[in-house]
Amino acid sequence: MTPDDARTGAIRLRDGRSLAYAEWGPPDGRPVFHFHGTPDGRFSWPGGSACADCGVRVITVDRPGIGGSDPKPARSVIDWTADVEELAEQLGVGSFIVSGWSAGAAYALACALELQPRVDAVVLVSGIGRLDLPGFVGQMATGWAYRLAARAPWAMSSFYSSMGHLGRRSPSAAQRVLSSSFPKIDRGILNRPEVGSRLVSAYIEATRRGGRGLTDDMRTVLNPWGFDPAGICVPVHLFHGRQDAIAPPAHAEHWIEVLDDPHPIWVEDAGHSLIEDHIGEIVGTLSA
Repeated sequence: MTPDDARTGAIRLRDGRSLAYAEWGPPDGRPVFHFHGTPDGRFSWPGGSACADCGVRVITVDRPGIGGSDPKPARSVIDWTADVEELAEQLGVGSFIVSGWSAGAAYALACALELQPRVDAVVLVSGIGRLDLPGFVGQMATGWAYRLAARAPWAMSSFYSSMGHLGRRSPSAAQRVLSSSFPKIDRGILNRPEVGSRLVSAYIEATRRGGRGLTDDMRTVLNPWGFDPAGICVPVHLFHGRQDAIAPPAHAEHWIEVLDDPHPIWVEDAGHSLIEDHIGEIVGTLSA
C-alpha cells in the first residue's frame, strides 16, 4: 500500500535494472536521499508532514532486490553510490544531503565519500557500525539474524518471505511478531497503531519479490564495504539512543572517533526506534 503523502516512481538504470523510489515534501524542497534499514524499504519513512513543514524533499530508495528495485548480484556497499548518482541525475538533483537509518548508515557514508562534492552533509539515525569488521555484530541484539544470513541465507530468506505472507494475510499478527523481535524499549513504539501499520505495509512491499533481497542486503553490510569512511570530509550528524540495543552506543562512538567532522546528538532514553519520536528534530537538521 502506497502512503497517502508519498509520490512514487522508478527509473531504468544504465545496466537495465529498475530502481524504485518514493518522495515526501515539496518537489522544489532541499533534496535529501534517505536510505532505509533492514528488513525495511522505501515506504517506512515516518516524516511526511515534517518534510512539508521544513521545506525538505526526502527521496527514499529501495536497494537492489528489495521492493520495486531489481536485484544486483554480488553487490558491495560502495556499488550503491552509482545507483544513487544515476537517480539524482534523472531526477534533476544537483547537490543533496544523504541520510541513513540503521543499516542505511553504511550506504549514506558510502555516498558521502564517493559522490563528494555533491553531498553537503550526512545524517545517521541509529546507525550501525562497521559490520564488516570484527566485534560489531556480536554487540547487537539482532546479531543472531546477521549470523543466520551469513551462514544459512536460505533460512533467513524463508523467514522474511513467511513474514511477508503473514503481513498480507493478517497485518495485526505480523505487527505483533515484528514488535516481539525488538528490544523492550522499542516495542511500545512499534505497537502504536499508526507506527505498526506503516511498518507492516513497508515490510509487505519490501518482500514483494520474496525474502532474498533483504537477506542479500544483510550479507552486503557483512562483507567488505569497499571504501574507507575516514576519508569523508563533510559534517556527519549522528542521532543515537543511549538505550539502543540493536545498534548499541559503541557503534556511534566508533563513527565519532573515525570521522573527520562528527556531530553527535545523543538521546538518553531512546532505543533503536528513536526516529519515530524525534523525526521533527531529524528533519530540522536535514533542512538546516
